[in-house]
Amino acid sequence: MKLPYPRVPWAVCARASLLLTVAGLAPSLGWAQQSLEDQALQQQGLTQAPSAWGVTLGAGLAEAAKYPGGSHERVRLVPLASLNYGGRLFIGPLGIGVVAIRCNGFRAGPVLGFERGRSADDDPHLAGLGDISSGATAGLFAGYARGPLEVLATARQAISHSGNGLSGLLQLDVRHVFVTSRTLVAAGPDLEFGDSDFQHTWFGISPTQSAASGLPVYTPGAGVNRIGVHAGLTYRVSTHLLWRVFARFSDLTGDAARSPVVERRAQLVIGAGIAYHF
Repeated sequence: MKLPYPRVPWAVCARASLLLTVAGLAPSLGWAQQSLEDQALQQQGLTQAPSAWGVTLGAGLAEAAKYPGGSHERVRLVPLASLNYGGRLFIGPLGIGVVAIRCNGFRAGPVLGFERGRSADDDPHLAGLGDISSGATAGLFAGYARGPLEVLATARQAISHSGNGLSGLLQLDVRHVFVTSRTLVAAGPDLEFGDSDFQHTWFGISPTQSAASGLPVYTPGAGVNRIGVHAGLTYRVSTHLLWRVFARFSDLTGDAARSPVVERRAQLVIGAGIAYHF
């Protein structure tokens, strides 16, 4: 039986097109080298659970290391944007995904995303290491929410540059909405892991790179590359206007922490921004 396609209002199409345009312009606007953890942190509290379409658009500023393991920070423009349709289709920090399974607080499904690379020009310490190409990723996500607790896990494989490997994120949020219902606070631990290809891409040094950079050859193995804690506050100024403040402290660990690429294990992200929800 052929099912009819749902009619989508013009205004909704316009909102979705605007969000996709913003996402497409992100690299040229300097929203570069954000890990999935950083992006997820920025989005906490921005997306409601709408019965139909829900769109959030905004921007902010964040200070973070120039690259994972770097010792110098920079302030960059960051997007605060998400789209949700009926809790089934979403566009956000995880990418473009579909909630294929939803039952008693559990949800899971496929997701397509985009992973930023790294430029050797970002920091003098990276000279001779070459660039890490940006590219598309594909993977799965799963989440479970019960009361104030929410667990999120995702694994993504690079597909346009498959040598970049597979990486994943696991995080726990403890959420609290204050009595006024205007302020949402979320905090908890998180970690990132990668397979051997991912670890070597970001933290390894090949013989060729060693000769060009002067750093020793290094071959990291698969495993957890950083653990941390995060916190975010979302304040709903009005029905549509949102303020966001967020921070994360993480520590590189395992083979990643021992890499000659790493100048500083401790990594701090802190930022704030404003968004409009409609």
